[in-house]
Amino acid sequence: MTTVTARRSASPAQPVPDPVVPPTGPARALRIMASVVANTTLLTALLYFFGLVATQVFFAHFRVHYTLLSQTPDEILARGADGLFLPLAGIAIGVLAVTFLARYLRTRLSARQWSAFLRACTPVAAVLGLALLAVTLPITVDPEPFRAYPGLPGLGFAVGIVLLAFAWRRWSLTAGRGRKGAAFGVAESVAAFLLVSIGLFWAVGDYSSAVGTRRGFEVEARVPGMPGVVLYSEQSLTLSGEGVRQVACAGPDTAYKYRYDGLKLLLQSGGQYVFLPATWHSSAGTAFVVPRTDSLRLEFGPPGSTPPPAC
Repeated sequence: MTTVTARRSASPAQPVPDPVVPPTGPARALRIMASVVANTTLLTALLYFFGLVATQVFFAHFRVHYTLLSQTPDEILARGADGLFLPLAGIAIGVLAVTFLARYLRTRLSARQWSAFLRACTPVAAVLGLALLAVTLPITVDPEPFRAYPGLPGLGFAVGIVLLAFAWRRWSLTAGRGRKGAAFGVAESVAAFLLVSIGLFWAVGDYSSAVGTRRGFEVEARVPGMPGVVLYSEQSLTLSGEGVRQVACAGPDTAYKYRYDGLKLLLQSGGQYVFLPATWHSSAGTAFVVPRTDSLRLEFGPPGSTPPPAC
């Protein structure tokens, strides 16, 4: 009996897998900083992309190419922030609601109940993620049936990737991958971040195009109520359009020889004026792009005001 006991004591102990130790100290700080920088960069890129697409579509509604106006990055970013702050606020509220609910359940459930809850959520997240990808991927081939839901296909693709990444992460931890899969974990995180970013750019592109179109029609409806513009010029600009009138100033000492009535100022940007006739409509209207120079003078009056027949 003594011999048997000694042999059992001498038998080698079973290897214990290394626990998954979260990064601490400088490694954790660098990871947090990298996450913040990546998310801030992505947010800025999304805002700029939204502003750029919305700018292109908006000016295309008035048949003016946006490159003629030399829109600055500040103008494009401001247009992106103006159009995205409501969707971003909605997404942020949704994320906070999910995280608050998860924290509440974590504090109310025991460790065993919490583990069982996560095990139940893993297959559900995987099925939902696969379903979202199965629905959204064919839209890349034929997006026409989903034109009425701008932004939703790309957002669904991004959410599907997040759900699949969550399910895969939970399965990996349950399978005890541990430290041996650290390199693969980094590659998975980078790939998931890239795919989620693609989905967000897809959503922003669709939504910004719809917003640019809607704002074009909104501005078109406001054209009759805009202040009337009288344009004086030292030389003839030969502006002609529905409701636009050229008047030659007869005085020999007149600084401005020509006057143009019936105009509305759409905007001034990049050293260019964009004028519209007072009766402009998208079906047949003409827009005028006039360089901003010292040889021009503008006068603004109430909507519908009629200038005198002579200068």
